[in-house]
Order: sequence, then structure tokens, then C-alpha cells
Amino acid sequence: MENQEVPALAALFEQYRRCYGQPLAEHDAAEPSPAELLPAHGGRVAWRPFLRPEPGSFDNLGHALEMPVHASLTGLFGHYYAGHLPLCYKGLFVTLLQPWNSADFERLQQNQIGHQLMQRKLGLPATWFIATCRDEHRLVTLDNASGAVLLERLGKGAIGELAPDLATFLHRAEPVSL
Repeated sequence: MENQEVPALAALFEQYRRCYGQPLAEHDAAEPSPAELLPAHGGRVAWRPFLRPEPGSFDNLGHALEMPVHASLTGLFGHYYAGHLPLCYKGLFVTLLQPWNSADFERLQQNQIGHQLMQRKLGLPATWFIATCRDEHRLVTLDNASGAVLLERLGKGAIGELAPDLATFLHRAEPVSL
């Protein structure tokens, strides 16, 4: 069965482009990305999602943490290099995270391990962060057991369920302009 997150993510990228043109990201010459297009004005660069020839894997996280990793995490982070995407989901403004290049993908994995270790230390269920919120004390996470998308308060756990699965979350999210 094909991962439903990948086409949902591709559709979201395309919806953003149709509504607002090519998205922009901060340009850093030391961190090039295959997603970069021609440099834009003011130190920003236009980008388009770059489909990786071989998807990135989170098997190393599962091995290091001695737990299975929900397949939706690979669906979201393993297939594209792209910039972060500003979205609105039922009135909640979030920034969907995306790895910019291979080094950023590795940092994302390290940060996910750190998040998971903190969850364990606090006795909270296993979740993976997928988006940030304007309120820095909240984040959007993927429940490792069910695959549901949750709104979580840092260090406190889930506030509530946003969507039953990641594909549904991506389909219902609306791109917004910065």
C-alpha cells in the first residue's frame, strides 16, 4: 500500500504555489539545498519541493530507541527536500517542518531522538514533532501508536487530536502567506 502522506504533501506544495507563487526560504550559502531555485530578493531564495531519488529512512531512530517508528513519519519527512510551509488548520496557524537538505534531515532525526527521550523521561506517550505553532509552548505532533495528529503542550503531552491521521491533516490544511 502506498503511503498516503506523500501525495497529500505534494498536493499541499502545489496548492501553496498556485495561491502564492514559489515559496521563499532564508538563503544560507553554507547550507545549499537541491530545492533551491534562483536567489530571490533580500537574502531569501525561492524553492520548489525536490523529490529525493531514494527516500530517507527513520529505521535508525527505531533501532536507537528500540521501538517501531510510525510509517507516516517517513511519508512526511523522507521524500522531499523543501522549505518549511506556513499553514492554517482549523484556525490554528502552524509551520509544517521539512528537511532542507541531507544535513538538515540528519539534524531532524537527532532532534526527534531528543524529543522522544524527553517524552520518555516525562512519562508521556511517544510522539514525533511535525510542525511548530505561533505559541512556542505548543507543537503539532504525530502519535507513534495511532498515527493521529495531535496538538501538544511542550512537556505536558497532548491537548487534543487535530486529525485522525497525517494524510487527513495535510489534505485539510490550508497554505498561508507569510
